[in-house]
Amino acid sequence: MSIKPKHGFTLIELLIVIAIIAILVGFTVVVAGGMMNRAKSTKDMANHRIIGTATWSHSVDNKGSLLHPRIYAHIWGPEPQDNSTQEQIQRMWIAADGQDANGYDRTVLFEGQQVELQSALKDGAAYPYIGDLMVYQSPLDPTVGDVNDFTGGNANISAKRIRSYSLNGFIGVEWGADDYVGFRDDEMQLQENGYWHATETVSQIPQPSNTMCSIGEDDKNGRNLNGWILNPDSTIETWHDYPAFWDETGVNISYIDGSTGFIELSSDSLKQSWENDGHDGTTDGLKEYRAFRKVLLPGRIGTILDM
Repeated sequence: MSIKPKHGFTLIELLIVIAIIAILVGFTVVVAGGMMNRAKSTKDMANHRIIGTATWSHSVDNKGSLLHPRIYAHIWGPEPQDNSTQEQIQRMWIAADGQDANGYDRTVLFEGQQVELQSALKDGAAYPYIGDLMVYQSPLDPTVGDVNDFTGGNANISAKRIRSYSLNGFIGVEWGADDYVGFRDDEMQLQENGYWHATETVSQIPQPSNTMCSIGEDDKNGRNLNGWILNPDSTIETWHDYPAFWDETGVNISYIDGSTGFIELSSDSLKQSWENDGHDGTTDGLKEYRAFRKVLLPGRIGTILDM
C-alpha cells in the first residue's frame, strides 16, 4: 500500500494569496471611504436645503423679509444712521450679541477668539424654522465641536466653533452687503462701484432660484463672522471670505428658494490662496471666482450667463 505525499502551499503561492487579499482589502477601504464621503456630502446638502427653506419661510411669515446674514449688530458706523437698526437685529439669523434668558453670554472667549454657544443659534431668527442644532454643523467639517459642549457655564469647550455655515452677505440686507458701511465706503467701495444693493425682501431679488443663500465657510478666525462676502468687482477678483475646502471636488450651496446646488473647485489654487491670505486674497483669473460671483445676486451683480 502506497501513501501519497502531502503537498502544502509553496512560498510563491502564499505570497500571491496574501497579495490578492491585500488588494481586496485596499479596494474595500477605498470604496467604503467613498461611500462615507458621499453620505456626508448628502447630509451636508440636506442641511443647506433646510437653511434655504428656512430663509424662504421666514420671508413668507414676515411680509417678504429675509433672514439677515449678520450675527452681530454693527455699532461702529461714522454716523448713528450707519449702525444696525433694531429691525435688522431682529432678523439676524444668528444672535451672537448679549446674553441668553439665563443670563449667560451667547459667546465665550476660547484661545483668543469669541466662540458662539447654543443660545446664539437658538435665539437667532432662523432657529424657529430650523429647529435642530445639528443642521448648523456640516458632517464634512472637521473643525466643529460637539454641540452639547457649547452651553452657558461650561468651562470645558474644546473647539473654536459650533457652526459650519454662513449666509450670503448680499441677501437680506436693508442697505447693501452685510449692511456694513465699511464695505460701502472703504474696503470695497461698493456704493461707488455700483454694487450697493438693498435686498431685504424677496421682491428685491431678481432671481431667487439662482441666488445663493447658504455656503460652508472655514474661517481662520474660528467662527464665521457675519455674512459671506466676495468682492463683486470683477476687474480685481478679490475674495473677502472663502468657501470651505472640506470636499476637494467642490462646495454645496443653497439658493433663496430652498433649492440646492454645487460649485466645482477645479484646482488647488483657491485653497492655497486661503491658506496664504485667510481673508482678502486676490486670485487673478480664477475660474472659481467667476462661478461664485454669478450666484451672489444675479440680475443686479452680473448674470447667471457670465463666464
